[in-house]
Amino acid sequence: MATFSVHFDGPITVEHRLPLRVMAKTYEHMQRAIDRAYLVQEYGEVWKHARLTAEQYAETEFIADWPREGGIILDAVREGAGRIMDRVNAAVRPIFDRSAQGGLDQVGTLGQQLLQRRNYVAGMRGRTATFQSLIDAPPQAWSDAYSDRSIVKEIDQLVIQITPDRHEGSTVVIELQGSRWHPRLEFDAARAQRFHQAASSRELAAPVRVDARIRSLDSGNRFAKPKAKILNLATNREVTLHMSGEADFLALHPYHTAESVTLYVCPVLEAGGFDLNGGDLQFLAVA
Repeated sequence: MATFSVHFDGPITVEHRLPLRVMAKTYEHMQRAIDRAYLVQEYGEVWKHARLTAEQYAETEFIADWPREGGIILDAVREGAGRIMDRVNAAVRPIFDRSAQGGLDQVGTLGQQLLQRRNYVAGMRGRTATFQSLIDAPPQAWSDAYSDRSIVKEIDQLVIQITPDRHEGSTVVIELQGSRWHPRLEFDAARAQRFHQAASSRELAAPVRVDARIRSLDSGNRFAKPKAKILNLATNREVTLHMSGEADFLALHPYHTAESVTLYVCPVLEAGGFDLNGGDLQFLAVA
């Protein structure tokens, strides 16, 4: 019997009850984590915007038990889904263990990384590796980390619910039973914040050249930086291209009606992972 149990305690509960939004988000994000873990088990990896087929829903459908008191405890069970819960634990445990640290290692700000990558391109120019070279020899670590992150980000959205000031002093404990009961995942607000920091970390991979067709350009505003939608001609998939400011937008704008343009870009790694077909790219320069 596969089981998950989510135990909320503290001010987030009211007389052994939960706000409806908290309860709904808890079940929603646990189910999404289970769905992602199933896809990883089924296909060896998960990709951006992956969805279950209608037939696969039956394989991941857990049944909710009545909530129990003790703060409030939400349980759900399913026969024959032990490997799925083991996969959820395998993805979450390393990030949870990292969140036990008082502070997480920083690779450097994205701004610092961006400057370094642009300096690299200025020196290498046409000798910069191509995006096609990544497709020909895909980094296995990227795929594994991306699959894990697709699960972790759902657990992150569940536990981050205890961090608002109005819930100060609240805790959440997650217990997972797959082939066995796994050690508990216990969060207070500080640990939930560190977990979120690790789960949402972003960094820039090494620069590559990519042939692309610009589908749309957004100049941004005072709240959001410019970005574009481009067709990556190496994969024939549309992806998001981030820009650092107006200068990037102006550099790209003359090519917005071109049949194709060669760009220097960086894959944007999320918690160490990247989807080669659908992952976001960071603009560096026009080749």
